[in-house]
Amino acid sequence: MLRHLWLGWVAGMCLGVSVLAQAAAPAPVVDIASWWVLSGEQASLDVIRRHAQAQGLQWHQRVQAGCGSNLFDNALRRWVAQGQAPVASQVMGYDIHAWAQQGRLAVLDDVAGEQEWDAVVPLGIQRLSKYQGHWVAAPINVHSTNWLWMNAALFRQLGAAAPDTWADLVRLLAQAQAAGMVPLAIGQDAWEHTLLFESVAAGVGGAEFYRRAFLELDPAALQGNGVLAEVFQRMRVLRSYAVRLPTTSSWDTATDQVRQGQALLQVQGSWVDGEFAAHQLQPGPDYECLRFPDTQGMFLFSADQYMFFRDALHGAAGEQVRRKFARVLMDREMQTELNIATGAIPARVDVQRESFNRCGQQAIGDMRRANLHRTLMGSVAMGNANLPEVKNAMYEVISAHFLGRISDDQAVQRLTAVIAAAQRH
Repeated sequence: MLRHLWLGWVAGMCLGVSVLAQAAAPAPVVDIASWWVLSGEQASLDVIRRHAQAQGLQWHQRVQAGCGSNLFDNALRRWVAQGQAPVASQVMGYDIHAWAQQGRLAVLDDVAGEQEWDAVVPLGIQRLSKYQGHWVAAPINVHSTNWLWMNAALFRQLGAAAPDTWADLVRLLAQAQAAGMVPLAIGQDAWEHTLLFESVAAGVGGAEFYRRAFLELDPAALQGNGVLAEVFQRMRVLRSYAVRLPTTSSWDTATDQVRQGQALLQVQGSWVDGEFAAHQLQPGPDYECLRFPDTQGMFLFSADQYMFFRDALHGAAGEQVRRKFARVLMDREMQTELNIATGAIPARVDVQRESFNRCGQQAIGDMRRANLHRTLMGSVAMGNANLPEVKNAMYEVISAHFLGRISDDQAVQRLTAVIAAAQRH
């Protein structure tokens, strides 16, 4: 009897030690890399962190500014080369395919099937999230780039109508200039110039031209119709209304100018909405969001995604961490909360609009309609249209023209050559 009691006590002690050891075991770590550094962006990253922690994941982040430049990409490549790949990294567009071609990315088909990603993610985004038919990235949002963001007080001061056409926009910019306002704020990064260019190009040529020229890279789309020449002529007009920011200035400097009433408007992606929201501004009283003239019905998009590195985690435990974090990223409630903070909209078509502000509600409706009409098209500037080498070659030409270093004719010739060379490869 005593022996049985003693054995039971020992077994209980062993069980107790096991339970204590298990309770003391650290939570699995999800190590992420991101370029979100600004106030609105950090608020967005905090949303993901909280949802990950609620699922029992320990959070570690590496933040490096540089979206649209080589700063973030260089840092990520360095970490991977040093054997310090993050579990997951923020990524956009065809950069996903560039990493997948190297065999670096984990396949997410199991969790994609479990959460029915094929049914809820628009096809245009799926083409970027998948490589050779397999899911290798989880899209967390959809930004639209063909927006005008206007300071509402300055706009009311001008007493002008909302610009619906190119002619309307030019009149508005001229009126602002005559009133002593800075008409157009823009940073000095090449991707910003290219983002302006893509809205102009979509407005001049329409959806079919944009798709053929910049998504399919068909040189025939540029021949004989004068569309590209008209695009660069309009870019030159916009340059004449743009403020000359220091060469170190970027999109958020331009956003601050619009927010503070130092400039009338900015042509930029919907991350501007996130920055305005971080400063407690509201659409209507404080700012206006309008589609870039003549691009109504089109939705030029950039989707932030997370790709998962195969070398970061190993074994069944590592696979479990990947799946758990992928589920967090694609959770409908998380994406709703996240994108109210970012100014974007969820990368899913099954969300409710009511909790979004007026700009977000418009974007959700615009995306759904564009998805049905094949006018949901990847942003050239944000790498959602082409592989990195093609995007960078376009950057060089477009930025050189916007900065006045080459003429309209030179820009047409050089961009046509870039597209022809890309198509051959």
